[in-house]
Amino acid sequence: MSMMNEFDMSDSGKMSYFLGMEIIQNLKGIFMCQRKYAREVLARFGMSDSKPVGNPIVPGTRLSKDEKGTKIDSTMFKQVVESLMYLTAIRPDIMFGVSLISRYVISN
Repeated sequence: MSMMNEFDMSDSGKMSYFLGMEIIQNLKGIFMCQRKYAREVLARFGMSDSKPVGNPIVPGTRLSKDEKGTKIDSTMFKQVVESLMYLTAIRPDIMFGVSLISRYVISN
């Protein structure tokens, strides 16, 4: 039985974009990517001209709070971390780096 017979709905065709994820459907399968979202994040935080790296953090790197360092906007830092956390849905390779920096988000 078709769901359209049971519920009031319409067929909008193949999904191509949903919740910041691009959906690509072809004979080889269904693929998801966040290329557009990642570009929007880079633009939002003024990093569009940044160069890509193979590994976002060097293994074994230990981060620590630098009390004498440059003060940053904590709200902006939270927004960066939250944006990166959403990217980990499709990019598990950045999960370790994102989890490291998320330790420095100050909750209010």
